[in-house]
Amino acid sequence: MKQLLILLTLLLAGQSQAKILKIGYINVDHLVTSSAQFIQANQIVIKEFQPQQDELITLANKINSLVKEFKQDKGTLSKLEIKSEIKKITDLEQQLKGQASSLKKQLALRNTQELSKIQDLINQTIKAIAIEKKFDLILYQEVAYVSKELNITPLIAEQLRLQFE
Repeated sequence: MKQLLILLTLLLAGQSQAKILKIGYINVDHLVTSSAQFIQANQIVIKEFQPQQDELITLANKINSLVKEFKQDKGTLSKLEIKSEIKKITDLEQQLKGQASSLKKQLALRNTQELSKIQDLINQTIKAIAIEKKFDLILYQEVAYVSKELNITPLIAEQLRLQFE
């Protein structure tokens, strides 16, 4: 952070003699999560993985039903039948854990892919606006304070909205 301030000070000092430096700030997290592109991508991913999620719910319900049935019938079962039922339930629980883990990994990968596309679009939009509006520097890392004059998030958000239509 200190290095950034020193760099900005040097840039401003050098630029003060030649021209005024035009700086903008963007809240990129807000842009990503509020953009129509992100909302649409999120809906697509949810729809894409809904069948697998439904399978997990069905399997979990089946396990719960088997456990309930086992508890009710436990007194009438032989030791061999008890062992068999416990193994059946345990195997299904392991299957559920494996499928849930696999789904979680697939979902994370798919979300990363979609997020990458949106970040690329945002970066292209930022660059186009920077060139068009003649910005010298645009920041989008965490900062302690940004004035309304430097915050160009609404400008970028509007351009993303127009690109979505």
